[in-house]
Amino acid sequence: MNFSVIYNPIASDFTPEVLDHLVDKMKEKGLEPYKIVKSEYSGHVIPLIKELDPVSDYLFTIGGDGTVNEAVRAFHEIEQHCVYGHIAAGTTNDMANNFNLSRHDPIKAIDKLAAEGVVTETDSILVNGEPVCYVSSFGYVAPVPYLVNPKLKNKLGHMAYVVSALPILLRKPEWIRVRYTANGETKEVTTCLALITTSKGMGGVTLYHNADNNDGKFEVFFLEKLSPAMILQIMPHYLSDTINLADYKKYCTCFSTDHMIIEFPGLPPKYDLDNDGNRASFHLSLHERTLEFKMGRKIRVLKPEK
Repeated sequence: MNFSVIYNPIASDFTPEVLDHLVDKMKEKGLEPYKIVKSEYSGHVIPLIKELDPVSDYLFTIGGDGTVNEAVRAFHEIEQHCVYGHIAAGTTNDMANNFNLSRHDPIKAIDKLAAEGVVTETDSILVNGEPVCYVSSFGYVAPVPYLVNPKLKNKLGHMAYVVSALPILLRKPEWIRVRYTANGETKEVTTCLALITTSKGMGGVTLYHNADNNDGKFEVFFLEKLSPAMILQIMPHYLSDTINLADYKKYCTCFSTDHMIIEFPGLPPKYDLDNDGNRASFHLSLHERTLEFKMGRKIRVLKPEK
């Protein structure tokens, strides 16, 4: 059996030693290297996956969450043949948490994947038909991932998101009327932040410690109350990644589902949706104010069980 590797050479934690270590560990597992290629521009992983999937038994990527997003988008356009694996080498690396691997130590992640990796599946989401590998959001602080200055991101890493979020946190949020239909019920809420996710967390913060990424459902979170006291309460937990949503139930609506329609009776969100840290390809407007969330394809992956 063989394997191929796609790597992002400008990922913050990528080094040639990381690539060599992955190749060596897979060869120790009895796999033969087929092709090692680099991603040269945004979106390049998509055609590379399409090219290498039919001829690779295992296909690994090295990069950040954006690299996984591109891989998932590619797997929605083909019939997946390979088993997909990912080594986190980016800034935030939320997907490493979902793959039960180290977020900021690629060598350690490779060792664990080689020793404990098993073939399983992971969920994805479709938002108005656009594949999303782990999170879609709108409202308060949602646009931070795609608005953050790339130079600041390269210099500060995850702290760049914190710095970029502070000006938004210090001004009044935009409140959005939302009518949603899920699990056979239609309800209305007024929210300043919506998160729809299959992930244990996002933005470098774990929100769902016991999330199952292969249960055929996604988690929905609408933040309905916000105050300076709440921000002061949550900030130290945000910075230390110790948020427990159970402590904030009085502020929000949370549930699980496999399909949801969202309508905006009033104005839609000021900013476009953030899908996996990228601006969504579609735009909400006064003429297009409906979102459909449903389960996407199951992606066959290699990851440790825990």
